[in-house]
Amino acid sequence: MSTQPITLAFAGAADIDPENVKDLLNDWLGFGDEDEDGYFEPSDRQVHLIFPITRDHLSDGLEAVLSWAEKADLPYVAVADNKRSRALEQILKDAEEVVHHNNVTAGVVDLLKAADSAGEEVHLVLLWGDEGSEQAELLLDAAEQAGIKAKDLTAGLDDISFGEQPQAEEPEPQPEPEPEPEAPKRGRRRGRRAEPEEVVEEEEPLTEDEPEAPKQEEEPEAEEPKRGRRSRKAAEPEPEEDPVEEDIREQEETLEQQVNAAAQKAQRETKPLPQEEIDLILVRTALDAAYRAFLAEDHRNALIDQQPVRPRPLTELLEKALNTVEQGMESPATSAPEKAAESEDLSEGDKEDADEEPKRRRRGRPRDESKTVAFLVDDEGNYTRRGRGRIPAGSKVVHLTRAEVEEKGLDLDSE
Repeated sequence: MSTQPITLAFAGAADIDPENVKDLLNDWLGFGDEDEDGYFEPSDRQVHLIFPITRDHLSDGLEAVLSWAEKADLPYVAVADNKRSRALEQILKDAEEVVHHNNVTAGVVDLLKAADSAGEEVHLVLLWGDEGSEQAELLLDAAEQAGIKAKDLTAGLDDISFGEQPQAEEPEPQPEPEPEPEAPKRGRRRGRRAEPEEVVEEEEPLTEDEPEAPKQEEEPEAEEPKRGRRSRKAAEPEPEEDPVEEDIREQEETLEQQVNAAAQKAQRETKPLPQEEIDLILVRTALDAAYRAFLAEDHRNALIDQQPVRPRPLTELLEKALNTVEQGMESPATSAPEKAAESEDLSEGDKEDADEEPKRRRRGRPRDESKTVAFLVDDEGNYTRRGRGRIPAGSKVVHLTRAEVEEKGLDLDSE
C-alpha cells in the first residue's frame, strides 16, 4: 500500500449503506477492524478529509461518511458559506478548521489543488447515485477543469469519466464479406454523448439507357434539443394548509354570517326600531368582527414567533371601542309606557315568581337568538366548546344556535 499522503473531498446527495462506506474506505485507505471503543485500527497512511457543509450540500449519505470519519479518528476541514442552521452548527463545531467561502465549490477545489501542489494524492469522492445532484455536478465540472480525479462511492469507488472513452481501432475490411461498421462505443459512466456520424449512401452510376431521376429537395430535419446532465426536478408537493389560517378563515365566515343575520333581524322587527338602535347593533357587530379578526392575527403571529400573545395597539383600540358601544347598548332604553304595558301583561303568579327571582342586569336589546356558537364534535358524538388553536384529530367544527344548544343540553361558559 502506498504511504503517500492523500486528501479526499466528499460530496453528493445519494443514499448509501454505512456498512458499504466502512468496507470501501477501510479497504482503500488501510484502516482495520473496530476495537472495544468503536474506533478502527489506525492506518499507516496520512489521510486528510474535506467536506462542504452547507444546507445545499448536507445529505444522509454525507452524514454517513462523517460518522465513518469519527470512527476512523480523522479530523476534517469544513468549507461553509455565511448561512447557518441548527443542523450545521454541531458539524462545524467538530471540524478541525472551518473555511468560509462565498463559492463553496471553488473553495473545495482550491483546497484540493493546494494539496496536489504539496505532493499529495488528491481525489474528489462523490455520492453520485443514479442521477447525481446539482451540487455534485458543479464540483465534478470544477474538478475536471483543475485536472483532479473523481470517484463514485456509490459504485464501489469506480472512476468517473468526464467524457467519451477512446474507441478501439476498427479491423481492416476484408474483401469478402464486407464487415458492417461498428457502432461508436460510449464511456462507461455519465460522459458526454458523441454526435452520431452521418452515413452517406453511395450512388450507383447510371447507365446510358437509364434517365437520371429528378432530385427531390431534402427537408431540413428538426434539431433534437440537447440534453444536459441534470435530471428533471420532481413536481413540488402542494403546500399543506396552515391550520391557524384555516381557523381564522372559519371565524371570518362565522362573523360575516352573524353580521348578515343581525341586519336581517333588524329589518324583520314587527315594531320599527329607532335608527340609532339599528346603527348601534350594526356598529357593535362590525366592531366585534374586526376585533376578533385582529386578535386571531395576533395569536397567529405569536404562534409563529413562539412568543406570548401581545395584542397590537390597534387590537386594543378596537376592544375599547367595542366595550364603549356595548355599554351604550346596556343603558336602559325602554320607555315608561312600554314598561307599564309589560307589567300589565304579567299575571299575579308571574309577578310573584318575578319577585322571588334575583334581579338581573338587563341589556338594552333582547338577546340575539340567531347568533351561533362554535362546538367541536368527536367521532362518538360528544360536544365540547371550541377554543383557540388547532382542531384535534377526529373532530370537526359545527355552529349551533342557542335554541339548538339548549335542546342538546349543552353548557355555555360564556356568551
